[in-house]
Amino acid sequence: MTKKIKLYTEYGGWPLWGVGEIDNIDPATLPITQSLINRLNQWQSTYNATLADYPPESGFPSKEAEEEWYREGIRLWLQLQQELGADYEVYYHFLYKGEGHLFTLGQLPHELRTQWLNDDTTDLQS
Repeated sequence: MTKKIKLYTEYGGWPLWGVGEIDNIDPATLPITQSLINRLNQWQSTYNATLADYPPESGFPSKEAEEEWYREGIRLWLQLQQELGADYEVYYHFLYKGEGHLFTLGQLPHELRTQWLNDDTTDLQS
């Protein structure tokens, strides 16, 4: 049976979750490289650092910083799927048509694929 996980941040915890579950997954418990574990933890730490003392004021210092964080998430998503292989389906949270959606690479709509995967700054030509 294929295991389903999503790459998604919440303040605190780890950036991996069971799909349809409340379980927050420690990346170190997965069969992935230490390098990827470190990058996932850094990505989560970068997000945690956006939390302000007054939560409504939370956010990235600039639009560019937020976009780079998002692009790193896409790179992590693709590497996570590659390292986990066919035993896992890895989902990533995209803003699509004004709402948040979870997609696997195979489900990614053409508009998002064009915007995020065929971009020199992501280095993810597909």
